Amino acid sequence: MPHSNIQRAQSVIARHIFIYAILWAGINSCAYAADLQEIKSPPEPPLSSLIAIIGGRLIDGRGGEPIENAVVVVRGSKIVAAGPASQVTIPSEAMRFEANGLSVLPGLIDSHFHSKNDVIRPVEYQLKHGITTFRDPGHPLRFYDAVRAAVTTMPRIFLCGAHLDAHPPAYPDQAIVITDADHAARTVNAHVDAGASAIKIYMRLPAEHIAAACETAAKRCVTVTAHLELVDADAAIRAGVRGIEHVTSFGTALAEPEATAKFKATVGGDSAARHELRHWLWSTIDLDRSPRVKPLLDLVVKERVFVSPTLAVFEKRAGQKGASELDGIGFANMLKFVGLCQQVGAKVVVGSHTAAPHAETGRAYQRELELLVESGLSPLEAVTAGTLNNAQFFGAADRLGTIEPGKLADLILIEGDPSRDIRAMKNVRHVMLNGIWQRESN
Repeated sequence: MPHSNIQRAQSVIARHIFIYAILWAGINSCAYAADLQEIKSPPEPPLSSLIAIIGGRLIDGRGGEPIENAVVVVRGSKIVAAGPASQVTIPSEAMRFEANGLSVLPGLIDSHFHSKNDVIRPVEYQLKHGITTFRDPGHPLRFYDAVRAAVTTMPRIFLCGAHLDAHPPAYPDQAIVITDADHAARTVNAHVDAGASAIKIYMRLPAEHIAAACETAAKRCVTVTAHLELVDADAAIRAGVRGIEHVTSFGTALAEPEATAKFKATVGGDSAARHELRHWLWSTIDLDRSPRVKPLLDLVVKERVFVSPTLAVFEKRAGQKGASELDGIGFANMLKFVGLCQQVGAKVVVGSHTAAPHAETGRAYQRELELLVESGLSPLEAVTAGTLNNAQFFGAADRLGTIEPGKLADLILIEGDPSRDIRAMKNVRHVMLNGIWQRESN
């Protein structure tokens, strides 16, 4: 091997070792970095505010069995007690809220919601339906100027900034076109300095530039998440990516080499072609026999990668209008792969992608929960995916994602029992954000 190639290989290896060292050594110090904040905090309740939610079914987001006849006590913006009524003392001065017949859950968290200077959809699509926190993966920070200026109470909103892509970008108005590794590093730093709490890379960014972005993000205690398809998922994970947006991002790492090559050649020449070819590619994958499945799943678990499948946006069933038999086979394989991720212990999270073809307006998140259960998650596992797992993905599990003392009082009350029937998640009746009741939901 020529001397220059040896040096280049050594440099790549050294970079990957450095990234791994930062990611693993810094896991305790970076897991809940203080600067990973929403762009606009919700209003604070009076310090004297004291509310006791009494008699509901407590599903605390940690995955355990529900607690019947529970009490949750909220003082100001914090949860101060939660548990069986027999074990929680209700302060005499607390305002009592009777929750008989309702399930009490943590506010839901959406890992993948897009908006553009819109102060209506974050409320009507999200807060109204129990989603108290969301992240926009990969839109420029300026897209949220209207939200920053709004007087309307919003969910907690986390941002990634413009996604990092290569030429020709699929969405020029939403991307930073990266030219080299140094440019990738500078862009990550600029995004974090401007308020990004994660970094999103897009499908054309080559692995060496992904590695540079991940190296810089690791220094800043920020997660890198990715929409792939032209870069194989295993290569991106080895480069330092710790979040995968869309189940379709795994396709080229799972399919046979010939099918992958055809997909990459076509989509490489025309980004829009992926919309038609995704389901075809997935229809070619044999998840039971492929030698690529287990190593990829093992890597996802080993590197603690968060998987945000956004299944609802890809839902196609054979026989439905506009869906072919191959589309149906492809989507069935997507469902099956997500189920395999859950089985091996991967961190599956919930992302709505704003809207979905088989969901009512504002209900994409609820449809995603239903599809996760169809893929093999239990209803309680799906709830945990949308609460605790997402809080961990956001680096905010110190204050969000579960109902327990010390956490922020983002709560929802649901009619029915979603631990038995995930469809009950559509029945959000009350929403509390930061210890303040919002308008009643439906």
